[in-house]
Amino acid sequence: MIIHDARGGQLLRIGDPGQGVHLLFSTPERPYGNDPALDITVRVKGAWVDLSEMVRTLDGDGLVEFFSSLADASVSWSEPPTWQSSEEQLKISAQRSDGRIILTWGVWRRVVESESAWYFETVTSHTGEGAMREFAQAFHALFDETSGAVA
Repeated sequence: MIIHDARGGQLLRIGDPGQGVHLLFSTPERPYGNDPALDITVRVKGAWVDLSEMVRTLDGDGLVEFFSSLADASVSWSEPPTWQSSEEQLKISAQRSDGRIILTWGVWRRVVESESAWYFETVTSHTGEGAMREFAQAFHALFDETSGAVA
């Protein structure tokens, strides 16, 4: 899941590039020094889509914990669990179906100058709780690459 880009940085890839859409999360950056703001560039790629959006979080907004909670098979979900970045550029929701966990990824951009916006949503399917543990570990490792990040 963690791969290296051409510039030597790390990327977290979710989804299979040969099968539909996949997402690439870059190593987060702290734009304001020790401030809790943590920016992650998310790129969505597929045969008919190639978009990129900067997602601002506050120390990750509990993303690692969100995936860790999805890895607990003993917990039943009365509502689909949802995670959202602090400035709402990324939203993830989960559903269980036939032993798989289906993740819906929504990327949203508000264009301030023109008061317009766009929204893109895609779905990835994963082999249950083990994949969610791997995501939690991979995001933790990605956040650890950022000096001073709290995962």
